[in-house]
Amino acid sequence: MLLRVAIIALGALCCLFAGCDGCSKKPVVDDGVPPRMKDAAYTNQLVQLQEGRRAVAVKVAAIRAKLSKLGPGAEKRPEYADLTNQLAQCEAESKRIRRDAATTVRARVLQEAGPAKKGNLKK
Repeated sequence: MLLRVAIIALGALCCLFAGCDGCSKKPVVDDGVPPRMKDAAYTNQLVQLQEGRRAVAVKVAAIRAKLSKLGPGAEKRPEYADLTNQLAQCEAESKRIRRDAATTVRARVLQEAGPAKKGNLKK
């Protein structure tokens, strides 16, 4: 009888301490923000890229407003060709800024990931 109680008590203690990670480990605080977002130079670069996109968007809106004011038959007017050329330049600039932003973010993520190790690829 005493042996059974001792075995049950030992089993209970094993179950109690099986889930314990140890008291010496400090809990990891994860605020959900990637470390790169704490870098001021990196975030300033992203803000500058966003401001550039915003400026181009304002130009595009102004050009489209001018195009809409020209009315029907505007294709024959000389201003129409100039405005459409400006619009195409703005769209190209917007694509360039978007590509630069993607390249900036990708480079930083790859930098944080570290160099690729040989044999890491799964087949």
